[in-house]
Amino acid sequence: MRKLTADTSRASEPGEGAGRAWRWVFGAAVVLAAAAVGVVLAPGPAMTGVCVLVLALAAGAVGWLAGERHREVLQREIGDRSSELRRALTELEIAQAETVRRLSMAVEFRDEDTGAHIERIGRFSTLLAEQIGMEEEVCARMVHAAPLHDVGKVAIPDAILLKPGKLTVQERAIVQTHAEEGHRLLKGSSSAILNLAATIALSHHEKWDGSGYPRGVAGEAIPIEGRIVALADVFDALTSDRVYRRAFAVGEAVEMMRAERGKHFDPVLLDAFLELLGSSGPDAREQVRADPIAVADSALETFVTALQRSDAEMAEGAVAQAIEDGIAAVELPGEVIEPALRRLAELRERGEIDAERERAAIGIARRVLATVRRYILGQEEEPQALARIDESIETVEGLLERAESSAEDRARGRERAGAHAVS
Repeated sequence: MRKLTADTSRASEPGEGAGRAWRWVFGAAVVLAAAAVGVVLAPGPAMTGVCVLVLALAAGAVGWLAGERHREVLQREIGDRSSELRRALTELEIAQAETVRRLSMAVEFRDEDTGAHIERIGRFSTLLAEQIGMEEEVCARMVHAAPLHDVGKVAIPDAILLKPGKLTVQERAIVQTHAEEGHRLLKGSSSAILNLAATIALSHHEKWDGSGYPRGVAGEAIPIEGRIVALADVFDALTSDRVYRRAFAVGEAVEMMRAERGKHFDPVLLDAFLELLGSSGPDAREQVRADPIAVADSALETFVTALQRSDAEMAEGAVAQAIEDGIAAVELPGEVIEPALRRLAELRERGEIDAERERAAIGIARRVLATVRRYILGQEEEPQALARIDESIETVEGLLERAESSAEDRARGRERAGAHAVS
């Protein structure tokens, strides 16, 4: 395959390959024509024989060169198709990972801090993988696979996942099943990205000394990808606000992690991670924010699409991404949720969606607003922010009541029409 690729690249260069082949074909054709003329005009048998020989050789050369030209064209086509296929497969893998990432983001939005956590895990993990010299291909997959580390939380009941107080021993055991659940969800895929994510989901809570879960694996028996994500996950958790505590400063978090060197963390990887933090500035958690207008427009389009599809996870993921990209949670009703519902109402009036689909969309919007409200409570926002969300919830509940009442009226109308038809 390497030889074919090399030949193809040479054939595609201007002035070489194809151009050279055509020059040889032209030259052989001239010789062929001259030999044919010689056969007709030759003064004697000997000269005629020579011309016939030249004619045969020239004809063979023309045929061979024409075949060579065709071979080069085929090689170039094969090379182009191979590149297109590789690109298509890569895009498919990324699309598959993006689908699951949106699901994971929706879970994180309910559980932690809007999906920003999973984006930072992807960024940290990839940087660390590059820092220790992992293969470029693995690093490229890591940026998509690492954010899926907690996707198994979809299997955890909300009553436990969203519990504001301390978990019981039994509840903690249920939460810890998310590692196995995530592995079960992701394993066996045809995508290398999702297979890597399955390994990470299973192993990112294991500890170097064997005291982790779910399988109590120790040392280098823990896949290196899991050891990498464990570092990124703990660092980001320590430096993020939680309902029960404020975030630790980066320096404090670093000292706490150093205390776990050789216990929780692979000592060599921990050293590399701390070196990475040292080179990336005092707070490696910062990221460049996108243009707020573009973010709001993108979130609105995605949210409308989610409502049209009755896809609650996609809707929550769109809102989570908007907050991660810099849109304040209190702005979401005016920038995304209410405009999306107005857009759906227009589609309903034009007959592009039915009443049942609109009713389902309003219900999803109500669910998303409730999630945003919980997020604002966790962030200790100003009372005005909470009042704005409550106002939007009341508006959406009113829309939902009217939609349900209209549906009931239509159902009664159909029943009366049916009764008249029978009588």
